[in-house]
Amino acid sequence: MKQLFTFLLFAGQLHAQLEPRMFQVKKDGITVWNYYFGDDFESPNVDETKWHKRYPWGGLLADQKQYAAPEMLSQSGGILHLKANVNKGFYPVEEWMINREEAKKYGMEVQGNAVQLDYLTSCIWSKQAFRYGYFEIRAKVPSGQGLWPAFWLYGQNSKDEIDFMEMKGERPNDVHIDVHCPDSCEKVSTKPFGIQKNWGGWVKMNQKLTDEFVTYSGVWLPGSLTYFVNGVPVSHYAGDFDTPMNVIANMAVARDGYAFNPGPNAATKFPADYEVDYIRVWKLTSDNEYKTSKFLGAKPSVTPLKYVTLTYDDLAHETEIRKKVRFVYDKKKLAKEVGFISMLPTYGPDGKEGAYQIDLNGLNSADVNIQMIDSENNHYQPIQIETHRQILLFPNKGSYQITIESGGHQTKFTVTI
Repeated sequence: MKQLFTFLLFAGQLHAQLEPRMFQVKKDGITVWNYYFGDDFESPNVDETKWHKRYPWGGLLADQKQYAAPEMLSQSGGILHLKANVNKGFYPVEEWMINREEAKKYGMEVQGNAVQLDYLTSCIWSKQAFRYGYFEIRAKVPSGQGLWPAFWLYGQNSKDEIDFMEMKGERPNDVHIDVHCPDSCEKVSTKPFGIQKNWGGWVKMNQKLTDEFVTYSGVWLPGSLTYFVNGVPVSHYAGDFDTPMNVIANMAVARDGYAFNPGPNAATKFPADYEVDYIRVWKLTSDNEYKTSKFLGAKPSVTPLKYVTLTYDDLAHETEIRKKVRFVYDKKKLAKEVGFISMLPTYGPDGKEGAYQIDLNGLNSADVNIQMIDSENNHYQPIQIETHRQILLFPNKGSYQITIESGGHQTKFTVTI
């Protein structure tokens, strides 16, 4: 990715006054979300106050002959690298991870506490758990047969699961979405005969998703899930889950004859790298929106976001569904979705005064009007940086009212710097 500007999110007093905000634009209104948890991976190492560097239950998969090893994670240049590589020889793991009956069943050799694996893979798993919210990742997944990156939620009952994105490196235009829970919530009845089918499936997009930075996200509310690719709604699920869930990004390798087969071939390049720009969780402004549902087990983040502003590939924002999947795509439910506006506090180009970086996800600049008025009724508008990114500068300290308008609907808020 080519660097255009570099901004740091505010720390200290100014950060406390300018809060990250996000707006979900629909044809019937604008919903306000607040930043709740996330990581922009700016530090040299994985933040272990936020993440487990492997699956909490261990991560040794006898049937797949692979292990999510902490050393397969690294951070540099504001990017988290989740890697997968071929393993040669035996690899030592903690004794409690080895199920010798399973190892024998799947032909995985064991010598003491060392196991013969085909691949070393990687995973981050949030230490916090969340119930309901908007979950978002911006990432570049690698191409290559058998490569299997994902972004998902996993329930504290070790059964509920929401798969916002699963990819296969040999399917560059396709994204797989799914749900799982103890009562087979993934099963839906078809008409007219009531035949049971899996709700989840592959959604074909109009452009290549591998080797490009793409934003995958989902809104989980009581009784519904809505999935997005670059802000474009690609699926809707009517249902709910019993427990808070952890946020996971992982890089796995498929195996012939098992889930998400085929496995790698001679042309698959290793080490494979799943690059993550950021992961963020947002919550609704009003708890009334949740009624009895809240972010159970989670605490608001006290660490300021930090990130490097990078250019977007304009093509990544012209995403459309090429082929709609029955049961997954609900035209009625998705027709109202327009896109998302993220406003992230930053330093301005002069490094002195405040600013908001405005990212449009699923929207173009023509779809939204953002204006700012100071206490003396002076009007300001964002400066266009690129097609889907703007910056709104605060010229002086003081109080400002910001208005966001789209499709005849508007929302306002006041900030003081």
